[in-house]
Amino acid sequence: MELPRIPDEVIAEVKQATDIVDLISERVELKKQGHRLVGLCPFHSENSPSFSVSPEKGMYHCFGCGAGGNVFTFVMETEGLSFPETIERLATRANIAIEGGVAGDEQLTQDQLVRKQMRDAHRVVAELYYEVLMKTEAGEVGLTYLRDRGLTETTITQYKIGYAPDQRRFTVDSLERRGFDLEVMVEAGLISKSRAGEYFDRFEGRVVFPIADRDGTIVGFSGRAIDDRKPKYVNTSDTPLFNKSELLFGFPQARAAMRKQKRVFLVEGNVDVLQVAQAGTSEVVASLGTAFSPGHARALSRMVDEVVICYDGDDAGQAATLKVVRLLEAYPLDVQVLPLPEKTDPDDYIRTNGAEQWQRFVDAERLSVLDFMNRTLRRGKNMNREGERIRFIESMLEEISKTDNSIRRDLYIKKLADEFELPAATLASRMPRTAKETSRREPMPEPEPVRKRATKSNESRWMKAEKLLLRAMLSGPERVRYVRDRLGLSYQDEVHRMLATALYEVVSEDMTLEEFEQVVPPFMERHCNERPEYANRYAEVRLMAAPDELGEEVLDEYIKVINSYEEQRQIERAKREIAHDAESIVDQASKLQELINRSRRLRER
Repeated sequence: MELPRIPDEVIAEVKQATDIVDLISERVELKKQGHRLVGLCPFHSENSPSFSVSPEKGMYHCFGCGAGGNVFTFVMETEGLSFPETIERLATRANIAIEGGVAGDEQLTQDQLVRKQMRDAHRVVAELYYEVLMKTEAGEVGLTYLRDRGLTETTITQYKIGYAPDQRRFTVDSLERRGFDLEVMVEAGLISKSRAGEYFDRFEGRVVFPIADRDGTIVGFSGRAIDDRKPKYVNTSDTPLFNKSELLFGFPQARAAMRKQKRVFLVEGNVDVLQVAQAGTSEVVASLGTAFSPGHARALSRMVDEVVICYDGDDAGQAATLKVVRLLEAYPLDVQVLPLPEKTDPDDYIRTNGAEQWQRFVDAERLSVLDFMNRTLRRGKNMNREGERIRFIESMLEEISKTDNSIRRDLYIKKLADEFELPAATLASRMPRTAKETSRREPMPEPEPVRKRATKSNESRWMKAEKLLLRAMLSGPERVRYVRDRLGLSYQDEVHRMLATALYEVVSEDMTLEEFEQVVPPFMERHCNERPEYANRYAEVRLMAAPDELGEEVLDEYIKVINSYEEQRQIERAKREIAHDAESIVDQASKLQELINRSRRLRER
């Protein structure tokens, strides 16, 4: 049975309503460069931008890893959605109502079906818990707790806080009535299952904080007990949707402010995020627990210039702050610390002192990393004693040596030298040697690249020729017909062969340039929409600089390179066959001489 297809007019409407720059800017900081915008590629690790976006053509391409496409492929590849799900996501984003919805679930793979069911279930459960909290008698205990913590209904609604009723099967029964597969719900972390096979609620009797990905899709929950039950916190474990090393609580709500202010406040707890945002500092997020990861650091470095760490004022909070500093210092960020009084967290400080005092505190008390280390390591030391001063300097040098940035390290040493009127060279020579060597040997871990990095330098002549030939064909129907009649489908690369097939199919014998410009770009994009490998290559070819000359002699040169490569392959294959099959030395010599003559003719072309 042929699968239902999303109407072309629906695809076109969604694409037209989605500005590619706005969409990609939600994940990548883009800067103007000529007619294009550039930024750091979201698909692989890089330090200098090779990711290019063309607003005019509605396409993106990374000249480092080869990623490319349009708004649809960007969402499909960054969020792991199917094409129908992508249409639905972008339609919702653009406030476009699609009558009857997009194509049904029969178009999805089994893995995509499971992930879709999990996303749908998280949305349903979040709505249920929010409704219970705000509108039912069962939720009054949770609402009272939040109000007692000083949180307003506006904040509760903005972050969609909810309450899971103190009932063993409320969530189980709610999901079962709606037709969700309970085994999938267990895998999603929404409910639990006993050894005896009984399903029961995971978050019962807890205030529940939804955790969303960067795009605002809820993928997990953090439940906090408001009575004496243990454990105090129950969080979603890793699932196909939820990876705590990639998620930050409050990120969707903070994103706009982060982009505007170019700054983010990093706190430890969910309630800390709510209080800080409610106090007027809306660019605030929290890692889930204190598990701040290199992935978090990398994601923040692509959106902001400044990170202010405001962890708890106890010893554990200070130790966690230093760990986060080490991760952030691997990136070109201005890292500062907002030190709280001992045994105080942001929630305590704001509830005790109020929002206005919080803003004054933020403005006046931020410290540089060196000043924070200086203050922390001075605790308990009498600096009037020489031995204490020496121990302090040695402790500072040990911390400085952990900084995986030579410029920052030299700057810190100079400041320390100035403070104690010592030669900087002397302090540098006393830096723990093993720490510096470890820093060099073990660079900051980076998330694995999504794609293997490809470079222009190792690209073969025939591959370049095929790309340039496709780029030439995209400029008009005459060149398509010229190449079709001389090369046909003799492309070495399968993706190039499929793209050329599509061009040959759409370009008729009498198509004019005006018709070509109206018909071919949308046809090719539709052809590539559900095939990311085609979309990547099509975007790369289309965004290549057009050749200076597009005459027949140039096209002939590209065709010659491609044909020569194919003939060379045939010669190599024939050599292997001769060595394997020839019956006598005379027979081998005769066939080899024939190959030599063919190779000579090939070189003389």
